[in-house]
Amino acid sequence: MGYALGLAFGALVLVAVPIGIALGLGSIFGLQFFSEIPLDIAAQRLASGLRNFPLLAIPLYIVAGALMNSSGITQRLVDFAYALVGHMRGGLSLVTIVTTAIFGGISGSQIADTSSVGRLMIPQMVARGYKPAHAVAVMATAGSMFVTIPPSISLIVFGVLAETSISDLFFWGLLVGIAFVVLMLVMAYAIAFITDQPKGRRMPFRQLLVASRQAIWSLMIPVVILGGIRLGIFTATEGGAVAVAVAIVIGFFIHKELTLKKMVHSLVESGVLVGVIMLVIAAAQMYSWALVMGQIPQTLTFWIQGLTENPFLILLLINLLLLLIGTVMEANSALIVFVPILLPITTAIGIDPVHFGLVFVVNLGLGLLTPPVGMCLQISCKIGNITLSQAIPAMVPWFITCLVFLAGVTYLPLLMG
Repeated sequence: MGYALGLAFGALVLVAVPIGIALGLGSIFGLQFFSEIPLDIAAQRLASGLRNFPLLAIPLYIVAGALMNSSGITQRLVDFAYALVGHMRGGLSLVTIVTTAIFGGISGSQIADTSSVGRLMIPQMVARGYKPAHAVAVMATAGSMFVTIPPSISLIVFGVLAETSISDLFFWGLLVGIAFVVLMLVMAYAIAFITDQPKGRRMPFRQLLVASRQAIWSLMIPVVILGGIRLGIFTATEGGAVAVAVAIVIGFFIHKELTLKKMVHSLVESGVLVGVIMLVIAAAQMYSWALVMGQIPQTLTFWIQGLTENPFLILLLINLLLLLIGTVMEANSALIVFVPILLPITTAIGIDPVHFGLVFVVNLGLGLLTPPVGMCLQISCKIGNITLSQAIPAMVPWFITCLVFLAGVTYLPLLMG
């Protein structure tokens, strides 16, 4: 049955069937014709795939991000970041990175980050003399690779699938995310120095204070949410509800930019995105269950352990596999399909599930940069009005940086014991 599941899913994806539908139809095909398992059990698995309480965090954080975007929070974050680093050489690249990192701690969605920040920053960078390909490369890399910064939807999904503490994933994910922010800032400054990118004007101290005061509520949101989760005041799921409540209060009563019309628009926009994600999650839960019934995870575990028991080599093989998967599959789909397959392998060689979760999610971040899917790169190219082929040369140094970072996330915990 395992081969039937894989072939059916692959064939449907090749003819451009949406991922969620392809997962569902592939599962039905394998179960109907290559097993004796009744389809009504598969239907139960489809429904039960959405009953995990932590999954409620996904729509909550998406709604919170949409409400905050409608409240003018993104522009205030841009203004604050520009006041801090905009005067430096390549300052707008640094502003893009800082803003995306902060916004990533609010929205939880890489596609939302890239779209929201990119619409503001890419046109500004081009207008001030930056090459469009460079602007696109910076935005796409920041939008995709800050995937571990809480409240990361990918980390939530991994925590549910692996039955691992989402709070621990958020804590270590934040440290990993900050490390990549620093690496990107250094890289952006080096490129700016080598290519003689323009400087911005230094903000007067008074203007910096004004920008800080206007952004203070925006900056407090991730602090309140992550602090509350880490201190045990509320769970990661409850943190989503807190984020929605905070967004409404800030939007209506502090910034006074959120109206009922904007709120309805944000809810409708979020509902469409949530519907797509939940369809994929439900179908992928059924597909992963069918894979387990077909003994695929067990077979793959024995096969890889038959090749080697060296954790360094096994992680290398898994990274190569995930990099290939990321080029064609959406992140949540890949998580739900492959976590049940790969987690037993890493557990068997003593890899901590939190460590593996970070490796997995960083790989999926790279997938948002790599064609043919590469959603963050595609969105950035569309905003920058350039083709994918025009963006690729500028992406090379950033992609190499991402690979080096992935190697660090993968192997440093092992080397440090």
